[in-house]
Amino acid sequence: MRLLLIEDNDDISKMMAQYLRLKGYDCIITNNGKDGLDQILAKNCDIALLDLAMPEFSGYDVIESLEVSGKLRERKIIVLTASSITEGKMRELEKRGVYSCLKKPVQLNELVKVIQSCAKS
Repeated sequence: MRLLLIEDNDDISKMMAQYLRLKGYDCIITNNGKDGLDQILAKNCDIALLDLAMPEFSGYDVIESLEVSGKLRERKIIVLTASSITEGKMRELEKRGVYSCLKKPVQLNELVKVIQSCAKS
């Protein structure tokens, strides 16, 4: 299974990708939302792990672009965020088509469980 990690923090992306590769996932990394959106639209991944708080083109911009193009519900997106997102905002993103929202710091074993569940959906 191919995962796309869209994360602007190099330390976090390298650590997460290393762990996910050890768990048997093919994990590609991009450090900005625009490249991530292009990868998602090109179907270069099975599941995208998307940071919300990124400069210039944020995770929210990625979600909105996918929604406008009618592709959000066709793609599997797991949101990862360190921001002070409320439970209500997380539920709203899930209603719009995001599979799940996880707050950072993410427990990596929990992330794998969510990825496995998302893959089955």
